[in-house]
Amino acid sequence: MTQNLFFDELIEELGTQSLARFGLNIFNVDSYSAYMESSKLTTSMQKAVKQHGSNPNGFGQMFEAYEVGKQNIKNAYNKNDTRAYTTDELKEIKQVYENKDFNTNNDLKKSMVTSNFSDEEIKRIATNPKLDEYAKTNHTLVDVVVVDKNGNVVKEEQLKAVSDSIFSKTYDKYFEAGVKVRVDSDTYERAENEIKQIRQNLDNAPEDKKAIIQKQLDEKETKFKQLEKGSDRTKSGYIKGEIQENGQKTNTDGKIALKNVYIEQAKQAGINITQTGLSDAGTVVLSTFASGVVWELRDEYLHNNHEDFLIRLQRLLKQVFVKGSESFGRGASFGLIDTIVGLAAQSLKNIGGNLRAMWTSLRNSAKSIFNAIWQFIKGEIKSFSQLIRTILKSLFSAIMVAFGFALERELSVYVGNVLATGISILVCSVGVVVFSQSLDLAINGFLAICASAKMAKARREEIEALYHEIMPKMIENRLHLESFTNEYISNLKDISELSFADISSAMANNDYAKADEALIKLASAYGVNDLFVSQKEFDDFMLSDKSLKL
Repeated sequence: MTQNLFFDELIEELGTQSLARFGLNIFNVDSYSAYMESSKLTTSMQKAVKQHGSNPNGFGQMFEAYEVGKQNIKNAYNKNDTRAYTTDELKEIKQVYENKDFNTNNDLKKSMVTSNFSDEEIKRIATNPKLDEYAKTNHTLVDVVVVDKNGNVVKEEQLKAVSDSIFSKTYDKYFEAGVKVRVDSDTYERAENEIKQIRQNLDNAPEDKKAIIQKQLDEKETKFKQLEKGSDRTKSGYIKGEIQENGQKTNTDGKIALKNVYIEQAKQAGINITQTGLSDAGTVVLSTFASGVVWELRDEYLHNNHEDFLIRLQRLLKQVFVKGSESFGRGASFGLIDTIVGLAAQSLKNIGGNLRAMWTSLRNSAKSIFNAIWQFIKGEIKSFSQLIRTILKSLFSAIMVAFGFALERELSVYVGNVLATGISILVCSVGVVVFSQSLDLAINGFLAICASAKMAKARREEIEALYHEIMPKMIENRLHLESFTNEYISNLKDISELSFADISSAMANNDYAKADEALIKLASAYGVNDLFVSQKEFDDFMLSDKSLKL
């Protein structure tokens, strides 16, 4: 890597580390957690409708599910590290952890728990002794508890969606116990109007009645301070009493409740997709602008390439706009993956909680991989080796962000917060760039080994192909050769035996001429064809000057 390339990569990484240090990156969006809570709300509402949908007043249970889900969505946006649970939910979680069956709706209750919570979450909740007193079905005072990240109960609530006055004696036990009472919006407004009416009555009452009315007003104002305004109960399936075919009056329509939670989940999915896209675009815009400014200053003052300020500004802004637009599409696509994971968790109820937890833990690393694959698909990354390099560099950069926080804490004791922040960002940036250079060498070496292995494999395959082509012919020729040799040897044996018999017979009869013929025939069978065939030929040779050849 040349000095210029090293400097350019260092400037880019300084921007990345700086944005990550101050939380201005895609890994820090709150809409993801809010969407996952909306997904859990849908699962909880589906259970509530199946379990209580046929109950004429089942909207109360649906109101409870809707309120808790909405509160958890709000908590996700506020990042207050708290979560709300119904007491029934805590009981069901504990029972699933202890592997106990339920008296009714066993599969429904178990699937809701495993769909919304991972095994680790189930264990943490079920073994928290601070929640034991709340883990009860139909708790007498508390419907909802809010728990902080340390497992402490920070709030107790009773939920009520009623048609009568919340100030009636029926509900005194909640106020006397000091529990917060969250009511539907209609009930809350009726309570407000009731207090206003009492105040008017007090103003118009005769003196002898004012003390009594004042006492009533004080009591109701004290209770009102414990009230919290919830949602419109019609969103959780409340309808004004309708007479059914069986003559029974009902105030519940589960289809309305389900419709509203589906709308809420779609809304949160849209927000997450948009926010993830904008977050990615914002990160790239800031990083591109910062590195672009440094590059323009360096080009102007170090390289003495003088250009008009407006030309440089237009070039910089154009680059920022192009990079930001591309990054929005990339980030929005990643937000779509979040949506798919949430829907999959709702469908695969037995592993839904674990699926959400796994995706949450992998999401940061997955975004780095997703970015690299996105660039590879678009052609910005030209080769597979460059893709691997980009992925590993991104993962290492994320690790160095965490290391930077630790380094900053250590340095701040000696050099102060501001300088410690700057030093930690610089150290981490240099570390990432040096790592990427080492990575280039390692990847190139590895690819060279792979190329050699590939060539060796190709050579082996070529030899194997040649072997499979030639070997059958060699085997066939060997068989022919064996057959020919056996036949040839057998023939020689027969000729030899016959020739030796003729020689023996001729010698016994002193017939040398016949013996010579038999000997010549035997020699011819063994390929010897230069023997003397007659006495005359021998005599002529002896009288000649020719040399004898053996």
